[in-house]
Amino acid sequence: MYVDDLNIIDTSKELPKVVECLKKEFEMKDLGKTKFCLGLKIKHVTNGIFVHQSTYTEKVLKRFYMDKAHSLSTSMVVRSLDINKDPFWPQENDEEFVSDDTPYLSALGC
Repeated sequence: MYVDDLNIIDTSKELPKVVECLKKEFEMKDLGKTKFCLGLKIKHVTNGIFVHQSTYTEKVLKRFYMDKAHSLSTSMVVRSLDINKDPFWPQENDEEFVSDDTPYLSALGC
């Protein structure tokens, strides 16, 4: 049987032992840390790994001729699981809460 690619994931301490054991049984070469797998870019950082899809995003932008568009920075709305700290939760007793069944555009008044 011939296997084209194999990713081995383990702790830093155990990984060399596993690789050596596999090399004794199979003809293989270690290509190092995975950088790209199943469309995901994998970046190894000091405290873990960072996985992103920038290649896929660029492909989608090119498909719809948006790859030359100018980007804009938009702030992200941060919600809190603590209702006392959530700025979008009703603050006054007489203030209404927009329920999940309210259409988005109606809530905005559009």
